[in-house]
Amino acid sequence: MSVSPLINPRLVKLRRVITCPRSSKTSNLTSAPLTETFMKSLALAILLALATSPAWAQSRIKDMATIEGMGDAALVGYGMVVGLSGTGDTPLVGRGPLPPGVRVGRDAAQVMVTARLPAGAGAGSRMDVTIAAIGDARNLSGGVLLPTALEGGNGQVYAVAEGRLAVEGLAIQGRSQSISRGSATTAHIPGGATIERELPTALGQGGELRLRLRNPDFTTAKRMAETINAFQGQRLARIKDNGTIIVIVPESQPDGAAGLAAAIEGLRVTADQPASKVVVDAASGAIVAGLDVRLSPAAISHGALTIRVTEAHQVSQPPPFSSSGATKVVPRSSIDVDDSKGSSIITIPPGGTVGDLLRRLNAAQISTLDQIAILQALRSAGGLEGELVSR
Repeated sequence: MSVSPLINPRLVKLRRVITCPRSSKTSNLTSAPLTETFMKSLALAILLALATSPAWAQSRIKDMATIEGMGDAALVGYGMVVGLSGTGDTPLVGRGPLPPGVRVGRDAAQVMVTARLPAGAGAGSRMDVTIAAIGDARNLSGGVLLPTALEGGNGQVYAVAEGRLAVEGLAIQGRSQSISRGSATTAHIPGGATIERELPTALGQGGELRLRLRNPDFTTAKRMAETINAFQGQRLARIKDNGTIIVIVPESQPDGAAGLAAAIEGLRVTADQPASKVVVDAASGAIVAGLDVRLSPAAISHGALTIRVTEAHQVSQPPPFSSSGATKVVPRSSIDVDDSKGSSIITIPPGGTVGDLLRRLNAAQISTLDQIAILQALRSAGGLEGELVSR
């Protein structure tokens, strides 16, 4: 038995178990009560299927938007890491202000410390910090950060960081060989900063809340405002633009703006499908795209050209028993150009997508960098029905 894709397969059992007492007369099986019962059950099954269908998936407002005035703040400070095993800065590097009694040597390194201070975090709370070397230190493994003041953009100190570093990278160097993985000059300290000053907030300033969509979209903003108004029973929310929803805080709202934010942040809204984007990164060769991004009908001709440059060293020496001349090493270069693979033509039919194109390019053994070049050429020719983002 075939089932519509809108109906969850597990709901088919619901229809199967809907039975009625058997009658000795087969004509009673199509009676009005049975037909009515079956139609009600079928309608219930369809509603349940639509409610659990991915096309109807909803997200909470707190996952889709942020509240203006409750953002994080960037903190930065400059300090010293000590306890390194000969992998710190050289003495000439350490020219900045140092703590009393500390001298820069190969066992110490000057670093920059950064952190994100979340809104609402009070004094005495702890947060994570990131440390990065600013000198010529080779490895921060085993180091300890001395107490470092972290300042905000207004020059005030909001936290103090200290503690033992956790380095994720690896760097081992010998006389003739070295091995590295990741970066050994950056590190983290989980909970390494103690908050000394609370970040000032502007929640509910002017008697209203401003919600900022993480992915601006007019349709999503309108749906969010309608959901808030339906929940409150009055028109409190309105959209300002594709990324901002303004919600008026009623005077009768318990706990004011904070109470209103707590009441609406759990409401669920169906986000509209975002604009089609294809993101390419030529440095890493990564291509990220929705498989349903449409392409206009086009023909792609790609030529494979390979150039090989080979360097070889030959020895040139004078004839035997010659009194003049010297033995020398002479480099010889060989350049080969290979275009024997010719060019391949890929036709994009009407209704084709980026997913179809990438599958055909992979089947033709086209390299990732060449695939990025083809996508960029398609966008320039107007064949890509979406935005191409190059990083």
